[in-house]
Amino acid sequence: MNIKNLATIIVAALLAASAAFGQTITIMGQVGSLTDTQISMTCGPDIWNIKRDATTTVTNGTLAVGNTVTVQCLSTDAQKVPGNAQKKEAPQ
Repeated sequence: MNIKNLATIIVAALLAASAAFGQTITIMGQVGSLTDTQISMTCGPDIWNIKRDATTTVTNGTLAVGNTVTVQCLSTDAQKVPGNAQKKEAPQ
């Protein structure tokens, strides 16, 4: 592999990494569980696990289990668990 191709690959990887890190996202949903280090929220059919730290802020609502709140955090601090958050019983 020549140096020019390697440099192009490195620059592309750095641009992709800088785009993914440092962005803030806003999530609105119902608080399912709450600890000192994590917030779990139901947003539609998905569950979001959000790391609580100095960059995590509640922009609307009161942070308590069962309440609907809006949370702003770094995109790297939130993990979406896709699927049906409210499991339905299978018909028999």
